[in-house]
Amino acid sequence: MENSGETTGLLLMVQINCDPRHWREFNTWYNNHLPNFLRVPGYLWAQRYVGLDDPTRFTALYGIRGREDLDSLYLWDGPTVHPIVKGEYAGFLGLQGMSDRLANVYEQISGTPLRGPLLTSDRPLSLVTADVDPVYEEEWDRWYTESHVPNLLKVPGYVMAGRFRTLDHPAVRRFNSGPKYLALYECESEDAIDRNLRRGDNMHPEARAELDRWISYGIPKVSRFRWGFHRMISKHYKWEPGAA
Repeated sequence: MENSGETTGLLLMVQINCDPRHWREFNTWYNNHLPNFLRVPGYLWAQRYVGLDDPTRFTALYGIRGREDLDSLYLWDGPTVHPIVKGEYAGFLGLQGMSDRLANVYEQISGTPLRGPLLTSDRPLSLVTADVDPVYEEEWDRWYTESHVPNLLKVPGYVMAGRFRTLDHPAVRRFNSGPKYLALYECESEDAIDRNLRRGDNMHPEARAELDRWISYGIPKVSRFRWGFHRMISKHYKWEPGAA
């Protein structure tokens, strides 16, 4: 795997459940929200996903240029916040039927560099979030990077992966909800997920062996653990004046 020192920018992930009775309004708002956000200096791209196992679970990923943009993007009650950001946040608060929100700005700590090429394809994703007991954090972090992720990438169906940690920055301390760690895996296809990667009788032997190691070693050291597969539903790029 490539070193994360080559990574560009930061990653915002927002996950939320939406009651199916409110999907029309929720998705209509998001279809306008992502292009609007990309008008704001600092946001570079955006992608939306829906859970394959839980179709009420939605994920939005956004690329952020760097720390220098955070005051204008996240200090909503301050003088530097961009007016589009303030308006979009107000619109989000008006949505109905939402629950179980997760929102974090992350920095990459290992793996295939963000946008180089991680998250440049339309592939489905496996997303894993967790907090770690501080007593075991250094040991667990090393195991995850040096053993767990490389072993998973040997399994047919996993293509590439990156690990992220919530950013410690004054502008996002009130925004970030945790959990602290995110592992993001690109999967070959939905068929490969069904064929090799899901828990069950069809799970690939190497995937099952690594899951057993995760259950015996990883799980006892974490809290707020969540794992799921997600399918892309939209992809948005920043339009630059004068671009061909």
